[in-house]
Amino acid sequence: MSRYNKFLWIVVAVLIGVMIFQFFFMKRKPAYHQTYYKSEYLFSNDSTSVSIHSVAKFAFNKADEMKKAVEQFQKMSSADKLKAYKEMFANLSKNTKVKINVLGYQSTMTTFGATGLKIEEKGIISGIIKQKGKITTVGMGNVEMKLDENSEVIFVLPKGSKLVSVVPTPTSVKENELIWKGPMNLKFPEVEYER
Repeated sequence: MSRYNKFLWIVVAVLIGVMIFQFFFMKRKPAYHQTYYKSEYLFSNDSTSVSIHSVAKFAFNKADEMKKAVEQFQKMSSADKLKAYKEMFANLSKNTKVKINVLGYQSTMTTFGATGLKIEEKGIISGIIKQKGKITTVGMGNVEMKLDENSEVIFVLPKGSKLVSVVPTPTSVKENELIWKGPMNLKFPEVEYER
């Protein structure tokens, strides 16, 4: 598997689309590493859409490499970022047979310290929820993501909902939150809950 294809699957699974995707277009080894990642999937009883809030932090080897990444990000228009996000999910839909639609997307980038970079993304998608009566089923097909250390994926179910089943087993459960923490290879969770 080529470096680009391997990274595309990481991006798809983790949903840090635009910037990481852009970084990996470089032919050489990237001059950064991920130090933190958190992605929250927010579910509602009022809609079949899902809000995704992701935050990732990176440490660059050199300050000038970080500046180049910031410049690339700033050159991209909001329309370009939305287009890239939609293309990412279109590719995922082809491979998983789950029709995922992007309803909204926005992203910000901030720097910290001499070589730290933080990317925050907010997206809204539909297609990963099916409802039958009072039962809601969540799934994205056969997608696996690699969670590094200091990484976590959180499903925030509607308040008052009753969990019916979840695969794989979360690292922890807090009230209506299902949490998977790295390091681990995580198949995108399949969850059923009752409204």
